[in-house]
Amino acid sequence: MTNQTPPRVRLGYGGGGRLTGEGASNARQTVGRLLGYLKPFWQRLAIVAVLSVIGTLCSLAGPILIGQAIDQSISAADVDGLLQIVIMIVVVYLVAGISQVIQGQFMVTIGQRFVAGLRSRLFSHIQTLSMAYHDQHSVGDLMSRVSNDTDAINQAISNGLIEFTTNILLLGGIMIAMFALNWQLALGTATLLPIMLAITVWITQYSRKAFRQVQKNLGNLNGVMEENIAGIRVIKAFAHEEATFQQFLAANTQYKQAGIRADIITAALGPMFNTMNIIVIAAVALVGGWLALQDIVHVGVIATFVIYVRNFFRPMRAIAMLYNQLQSALAGAERIFAVLDDEPSVKDLPDAKPLPKVQGAVTFKDVSFEYVADKPVLTDVSMSVKPGQTIALVGPTGAGKTTIISLLSRFYDVTKGTIEIDGHDIRTVQQASVRGQLGIVLQDTFLFSGTIMDNIRYGRLNATEEEIVAAAKLANADHFIQLLPQGYQTIVSEQGHNFSHGQRQLLAIARAVLADPRILILDEATSSVDTRTEVYIQEALLRLLEGRTAFVIAHRLSTIRNADLVLVVNDHRIIERGTHDELLAMKGFYYNLYMSQFSRSHEGVSQAKEASA
Repeated sequence: MTNQTPPRVRLGYGGGGRLTGEGASNARQTVGRLLGYLKPFWQRLAIVAVLSVIGTLCSLAGPILIGQAIDQSISAADVDGLLQIVIMIVVVYLVAGISQVIQGQFMVTIGQRFVAGLRSRLFSHIQTLSMAYHDQHSVGDLMSRVSNDTDAINQAISNGLIEFTTNILLLGGIMIAMFALNWQLALGTATLLPIMLAITVWITQYSRKAFRQVQKNLGNLNGVMEENIAGIRVIKAFAHEEATFQQFLAANTQYKQAGIRADIITAALGPMFNTMNIIVIAAVALVGGWLALQDIVHVGVIATFVIYVRNFFRPMRAIAMLYNQLQSALAGAERIFAVLDDEPSVKDLPDAKPLPKVQGAVTFKDVSFEYVADKPVLTDVSMSVKPGQTIALVGPTGAGKTTIISLLSRFYDVTKGTIEIDGHDIRTVQQASVRGQLGIVLQDTFLFSGTIMDNIRYGRLNATEEEIVAAAKLANADHFIQLLPQGYQTIVSEQGHNFSHGQRQLLAIARAVLADPRILILDEATSSVDTRTEVYIQEALLRLLEGRTAFVIAHRLSTIRNADLVLVVNDHRIIERGTHDELLAMKGFYYNLYMSQFSRSHEGVSQAKEASA
């Protein structure tokens, strides 16, 4: 009986994943905030806690029952007693298994609901943040917080939290049970455990560094792939496919080498833990055998100790790994809370009311603006625009033209001065009501995934199909849409690359027509298109401009001859104003700018004629 090998009982949960996490800078505060978000789930968490205690007690009772079977039933040849203990063993492990299954179901539900709510709150908050915030944070970074960081929290709550707690309880329970069974044998076993624990911690830290390097190289590899796939047109245009592949190959090689090192560590972990396990079991067998010879301990107790020790390193290893998983979740939560703590720089006043339907009068009064303190972008800009007038903004790159329309859209608030629409200071009314009466057609049109009809409907979400088609006809877009096999149901590829630049502009104009704004903002809407398409766009714009106030940013000065007022922006201020003809007659900055463009255009035409001759 002394040589009988006790059944292998699995104690400890989880801990099988890679160690990839980095810790939060203020873990205590982050944990406190997470617990606050978990308050709605406290009843379910209480049930999980009770089930965790029940499961742990059952897992601890199993080896004790096995020891009793050896000492009380097998040694005494008591078949009935052995059968009763076996039934009890089956029951306790069945209860332990059922409790684990229910715990898992509860925690998965809690994790998914918690993270879904947090992700929704985060995405909604990102939508409220001002353009100044988005100027300083990359799209990839924000996407990572919404997806990767929330996923790390979900994994920690769904699996890591309960497993970490259960394994802590299990380790404590094993130590208590061993000392309760026999303090001499427990003391002899405990002398080896700190050494093994120190080795485990060292291995865990080393493994964590290796897998952190894997994550770093994976991020670099993903960055290379994302950039080069997105820029495939430029790559092919310059015939740099081979150079791009070599760049990818270098990043892929770094990732491979880091992965090999990390996987070697992973492959070595199992044998190392098994070796440490065997050493401790051998020590327990040696000490236990000596104590048994002294008639201090029974064989069944030794068998119980062997089972406990055999499984002691499983929860220890799991705790080490789950600790890193929880640290990753806390780091992700900290990054999420950093976004949630950011306040929009442009806010509605508490008593802000919607802007009434406007006629289109716009007034800038001594407006100055700075993106960064003490670095002016606009200085003392003033203008008075009547409803229905077309205002052209011209000037060199970086002069502040786009900033003027950004301030009018209230993407930013002025540093000094006021901007009024129909006499209402736009800072005193709701932002959405201002932008709802603006229509913007940019040089680089952004199309969303979906159909052509969906993209036009973005101008007014409750528009009917008939209204959408009517808007497309006014925008001169209907003619090319009807030629498509699926017509208005044609699917738009990523960023609309299955359409020409001119077609995308016509769709953007149709979107603006459908929105029916009182004030229009056009940012070089006819640039980078062929002559025939430009005619279509110009016709559409003339219909769109009719009866509306318009601000036109123009780089080609020939397109703004009919503007009611031309504002020349340079050195962060308006240096000249007047009609096209008035500014030419002044022979100032605008005159020189116009003549330089005219000369280049004339020279280009001459060269084209000579080449054709």
